Amino acid sequence: MGRNPEPHRFQKTILELYEKESPAATEFRRLYSNLRHLNGFGEIKSLLVTSATSEEGKSLVASFLAITISHYHDCKTLLLDTDMRRPVVHQLFNLEQQPGLAEVLEGRKVLKECFQKTPLSNLQVLTSGEPHRSATELLDSPRLTEVFEEMKFYFDLIVVDSAPVIPVSDVMVLLPEVEATLMVVKAGATPREVVKRAAELVQNSGGKIVGMVLNNLEGVLPYYYNYNYYGYHYGYSGKKSSADKPDRKTEKRIQ
Repeated sequence: MGRNPEPHRFQKTILELYEKESPAATEFRRLYSNLRHLNGFGEIKSLLVTSATSEEGKSLVASFLAITISHYHDCKTLLLDTDMRRPVVHQLFNLEQQPGLAEVLEGRKVLKECFQKTPLSNLQVLTSGEPHRSATELLDSPRLTEVFEEMKFYFDLIVVDSAPVIPVSDVMVLLPEVEATLMVVKAGATPREVVKRAAELVQNSGGKIVGMVLNNLEGVLPYYYNYNYYGYHYGYSGKKSSADKPDRKTEKRIQ
């Protein structure tokens, strides 16, 4: 199961950025460990990763998290790109964009023939497929539930990279198909009101937000995690002083 890309396609991919003993890898292992300790998280089969707006690093977080889970936890993992307007997962892994989810939902391709293998034996990718301006309508297909059920048969966990919450309504269509949601926030950039509005939209649509990641894009790794929005938190910025004491202005913007 899963297509093998041409050998040269794995040159200069996100996997080369993921050094196993790097601070970034450590932070993603810690993130997943914390998620696993949440009540009921160990039973979930699907985790949606989104953000309030675009360019907050959600695709990087989803990709690094999928790599971490598949590599360190012996978990058969699928990274699914559902952002059909601005898909980037195939670029991060240097894979073919088509065929992917779009072709499966349209009935033009069989699901198991669209999975693409990666150098990690436990990680495969289902790309977004052909870009669609009417992505919400395509995702709202009656086939979506069937496709998710089939993916859960093949994999232990599905990590879903979705479009951002505020600009489009794609996430609302996907929420009934996933069991948990992780929100990514760009450090020091996303206004508090925007983050709160996005969280409200997700929760009002029945989504279960299990965590938030304040992402430091310069370091390409999580900077700050807040699992209760206003409660316990800790951080990492690549600089000891910043990690020990998160910037108050940054905290204020998202709390």
